[in-house]
Amino acid sequence: MWRRLLPMLAGIGLGLAVLTAGLVSLHGIFVREREDGRRALEDRRHALELYARQALMDSLRRAMEEAAPRLQQAAVDPLVPDSDLLLFRAGRQLLPRTSAPRSDSAAPARMIHEALGTQGPRALATKEDPEEPWAERLVLMDRFLAALKSSDSQAVTLTLREWLAHRARFVLPVAKDTAAALWLLEQFQAGGRPDSLLMRSLLRDGVQGSSGTRVEGLQRVLLDRRDAFGSTDFTFLRERIAHLSELTHVDYVDFNQRATAEPGTSIPLSLPLPEAQLRPEGWYVEPLGRDGARGIHVGATALIESIREQMRDRGLLDDEDRLALSRTDTPAPLSTLAIALESPRMLAAVSELESRYRLKALLLGFSGALALVIIGLAVLAHERKVRFLALRSEFVSTVSHELRTPLSAIRVMAETLERRVGGMPGAGNYPSRIISEADALGRLVENILTYNRLEKGRWDTRREPVPLAELLQRIVEDAAAQNATRVELKTEGLTGLAVPGDPELLRMLFSNLVHNACRYTTRSPVELRVEARQQGATVVRFSDNGVGIPRESWEAVFEEFRRLRNEALPARGGSGLGLAICRRIMSLHGGTLRVAASSPEGTTFELSFPPA
Repeated sequence: MWRRLLPMLAGIGLGLAVLTAGLVSLHGIFVREREDGRRALEDRRHALELYARQALMDSLRRAMEEAAPRLQQAAVDPLVPDSDLLLFRAGRQLLPRTSAPRSDSAAPARMIHEALGTQGPRALATKEDPEEPWAERLVLMDRFLAALKSSDSQAVTLTLREWLAHRARFVLPVAKDTAAALWLLEQFQAGGRPDSLLMRSLLRDGVQGSSGTRVEGLQRVLLDRRDAFGSTDFTFLRERIAHLSELTHVDYVDFNQRATAEPGTSIPLSLPLPEAQLRPEGWYVEPLGRDGARGIHVGATALIESIREQMRDRGLLDDEDRLALSRTDTPAPLSTLAIALESPRMLAAVSELESRYRLKALLLGFSGALALVIIGLAVLAHERKVRFLALRSEFVSTVSHELRTPLSAIRVMAETLERRVGGMPGAGNYPSRIISEADALGRLVENILTYNRLEKGRWDTRREPVPLAELLQRIVEDAAAQNATRVELKTEGLTGLAVPGDPELLRMLFSNLVHNACRYTTRSPVELRVEARQQGATVVRFSDNGVGIPRESWEAVFEEFRRLRNEALPARGGSGLGLAICRRIMSLHGGTLRVAASSPEGTTFELSFPPA
């Protein structure tokens, strides 16, 4: 049979190899397609992140350039807000200013101011060394007050210039200088109508001296030297300066804001800076010489959001896309600064690539499996065809031989009987032999016809209770009459037991089992033992003392046209359909038939009938 299958198997193997190569090639194409799609998405993501990073760097540099004039002004003018500006020079932080009034409650400036108000500058001057600048300052202040009382404008102007020149030439303790200047300007405002531009210069903008020296306005002096005052003095001077500015119509709102604002935070900056960096506190810092740096507080989150809006307006990003700095916990040099893009659209595209790949891979696997199934079915169909042809040939040969032999024997013995019947004593056993051979022929024909009817579903079964004890007794008696060997039957549990079934089919079932027991044995008598028990289902165990069935053939004996060969037994006839018919009969009754045990001492068949 395998020789007949070999050409087809060779062709199938070649086709399978070609199919496998094709499927592997397709799978490689699908993998490359997925990887190319991923790479394209990743390249687009990378390009957008580079674009956003460059836009961020440009925005930072542009913001720094725009803030540069204000930063230069804030470095010399304490009235300029510096909370968003950063400046280091000579390794020291200038902006934002971190100075604050001392926490002590000492108030020398207030005491001087009050003493001037109660005693006057002349009385205070008499208590000082006339050669000291402070005494000279008090004398000049007294002259100014005298000129103010005389309403001599030229004298007022002259004495005021002398006082300013003395302030520019001599640096007194800041508490004395500020308190005295504030008191004098308050007297100036109360005793006359000072020019608003002059008061603005004295209180805010400052006055440039003829020798190149400059006298700063009181607002700037107080802010610039706040760490020289105690908290009590600072509050007192701030309130008095603000009040005087209000009376003389000089701007003071920004002065009050700067004076009441919290001092700036000290920035832990390591100098020199190798390059510009973005710090976690929100500062963008650029190096300024070896020991300097400048920066601006940019608000990285808002800046990133504005870049995202610009990219969205240009169609580069979707509404759901987000940008985020990759590092926000440590100072990040611009060369290492990175922006991460979070894009649901790209994630969905990657997921779609994976889904398409899995679907294609599944289709490939299904195609391969389908091809294998088709190949398997083709091989099975071809094998069954070959086997069917072989079985048919064997069947025809067997039936022809088995029918020819008994018929020839019948004819020969009948002719012999006719020639010798006249008085020959030896002719007496020929009739019985003729009957035996005819019975064997009848059983063979009956099995073939029964198998054909069962195979084609043409048997109309009828169900009725069939007493097993009576049925077996009749079958054993018929077998004993047809065989020269004695047959003994032992039963257990059959009394009163009846199973629902077709009487004719059950008779044929047990008849085949009994005749097989008689045929495949070398012992005499043939011993049959039938046991039955009911546990919902009815289980019948049929045992004989035959030659047994090899373990590997326990299922094969139930195949059609299968006959086991045994060297210990003489060649016997048969179609190989007996046990196949028995299993089909049990199947029609909804039961099962199997070999429960077998050895050289005999075989036990187990029949299970379903509950009635």
